[in-house]
Amino acid sequence: MQWAFLLDTLDKVKQLPVFKCFIAAAPAGQVTRLTGAVGPGVEIILQPEGSLGQRMLSVTRHLFQRGYSPVMLIGTDVPVLPPAYLLEALELLEHCQLVLGPAEDGGYYLIGMRSLYSRVFEDIAWGTDGVLQKTLAICDSQNITHGLLSYLRDIDRPADLLAVAEQMKQIKAEPLPIRTVNFLQFVLNDYLLKEGMNCNG
Repeated sequence: MQWAFLLDTLDKVKQLPVFKCFIAAAPAGQVTRLTGAVGPGVEIILQPEGSLGQRMLSVTRHLFQRGYSPVMLIGTDVPVLPPAYLLEALELLEHCQLVLGPAEDGGYYLIGMRSLYSRVFEDIAWGTDGVLQKTLAICDSQNITHGLLSYLRDIDRPADLLAVAEQMKQIKAEPLPIRTVNFLQFVLNDYLLKEGMNCNG
């Protein structure tokens, strides 16, 4: 499942030449495997140990230190993310310092910034439904101007798979996340088969 999400996300980013694409990977042993899977044009960088916030801060700082700006981090567990949202985030960053893509579960699937604002990665209970609101509160307290994309569903639980499978039927944008579609069809067919066996048994 993770490979389908990752490769489909890369397809979306690769169709937008304005972006330079990196994958933040852990552990170190995954680098060779990832390099072979993603092909040329994508650089693999190591994630350090620590909380999600510490890892995102480290990766963001690393990219700013290399001269990239703005820097945008996106999750790979949002198969319904339209490529147009990435361009919209870039446009928002022309007018504000930080942009967030809010997830329906209270987190966010994207964070982008023109400069490093390390405070937005600190003192947050990651994995809870208060991540987005806490981040926005930090922005307000630090006078960091921010913009928001539309809400999207990410995949954290089995129920999310079924919900996203329904959303996939409405996707019109290219490229279609075909690996994810195939995976979801397999999962759904397997689920229906087992339900049928239970009913008949």
